[in-house]
Amino acid sequence: MLVHKYMMKVVSNIVSAVASFLSLMVMTRYVGLEYGSMMWGWAFVAMFNAVVGLGFETAHIRFIASGRNQDKCFSTYLVIRVSLTSLMVLLTIASLAMGVYNGTIESGLAALVLIFIAYYAIWDIQGALTATFDGRLESGKSSIVSMVDAITRSVILISLALMQVSATVLSSAYVIGIIASASTALLLTRNLKVRLVRPTMFREYLSFAAPLIISSLFLTVLDFVDKVIIGLSGSTLEVGYYTAAMGVAYVFISLGGSLNNVILPQLSKPETVRTPSKMEGLIWMSQKYLMMFLFPVMVVMMVFGEEIGGVLFGAGYSKAGIMLSILSVTMTLRVLSGTLTQVLYASNRAALYTKATIVYAAVVSIMFVLLIPNTGILPWDGLLGIGAAISLSTGYVVLTTVLLYYVRRATGIRPYKNIWKHLLALAVTAALLVLIDRLFETSGLLEVAGVSMLGLGVYLLSLVVLRELQRSDVSFFMEAINPKHIRDSLGDELR
Repeated sequence: MLVHKYMMKVVSNIVSAVASFLSLMVMTRYVGLEYGSMMWGWAFVAMFNAVVGLGFETAHIRFIASGRNQDKCFSTYLVIRVSLTSLMVLLTIASLAMGVYNGTIESGLAALVLIFIAYYAIWDIQGALTATFDGRLESGKSSIVSMVDAITRSVILISLALMQVSATVLSSAYVIGIIASASTALLLTRNLKVRLVRPTMFREYLSFAAPLIISSLFLTVLDFVDKVIIGLSGSTLEVGYYTAAMGVAYVFISLGGSLNNVILPQLSKPETVRTPSKMEGLIWMSQKYLMMFLFPVMVVMMVFGEEIGGVLFGAGYSKAGIMLSILSVTMTLRVLSGTLTQVLYASNRAALYTKATIVYAAVVSIMFVLLIPNTGILPWDGLLGIGAAISLSTGYVVLTTVLLYYVRRATGIRPYKNIWKHLLALAVTAALLVLIDRLFETSGLLEVAGVSMLGLGVYLLSLVVLRELQRSDVSFFMEAINPKHIRDSLGDELR
């Protein structure tokens, strides 16, 4: 059942990714400058929206999954979400007013910020419903909501980009998309059987979220402050390069995020918490199959990032491909570190996760200052998007290492026992792709697709030779993607 819940998320992410890819490819070709401006406005608001998460969503999913009173949980979380969203709006408008007053934010960018304030306000309230779906292991519902948002937004973005509209008009697609998805979320609550009651669980939510507040704030701010700094230090076009590359990486990062929302309720069940070996087995299985998927993607992006960028974004956005090569490391480690984080959450050791993120935030913040803006102090500063990509990749190497240590110390769960086989397969694949890159010139969609499939084939063949990929794994995959079983699982949720 768990794998089918995850596959619903995977299908949702694939559909959303295809829609987002199509809109991204059109925008970078027809409205490249406007796309960069729009993404700056999006990142500016998202940076302040960090105050909305603060670990309360994780608390909500865990409480719902552990069998706490659903009405009290939802009512409490909804009040928390609305309150924090109101705080986000006030902080963003205050900062925007200061920026306009001192001349650092132009009127055109200010209009974009106001549009994205509306977008995030709706998105935040919708999050109370989708988190409830995930806590109830109704992944099909939350998947439908995210697909409606992505598809609606992408169709409108493509239409507007072909018309070559301004960034302000272009960004209206985000508001229309989130209104459509929020409406869908409300429709899917008809069989939720949840009633609004007097919210009485603030103490419990705060107690669980308290260790996560700092880490959640740091991580969310760092996810978006890089784009804001790039825009203020360079240009909105450079923001476009970096955001386009990050958009590709986030497609794969979202797969890990989807797994986290499925695996946390499973880890939080009392029978799992009481059986460390069962928890370790679940984590090992997750890491094994995530590496099978992510490692070949990572190595192809590292070697042929510039060529992939040219195919996806057009010649005018080729610089995004260089950033994509660097961000491939971030993509992989961020997903794998997510599984380790869920172990600490489920084991009530969230404070250790906070310590790990403080180390990560310190490393990344220092590197942002040293590598992104052109301060004239250091010979290698002023790298803008490339500097931001290097900073994030280095930070996630540090974060993953620290999390591995804390998980082992707190729970006794070790890294996946056969990880060395995946690393060896990764090295073999990388060596072959680098050789191909040296001997042949790779360009165009068919050639890039060809080397990508070759990389995947070599990686999987290496695992077969090392007896890490066996017939039982193939059977597991076939069972996981069985349309009938996925449909039946979705049908159970919607009844």
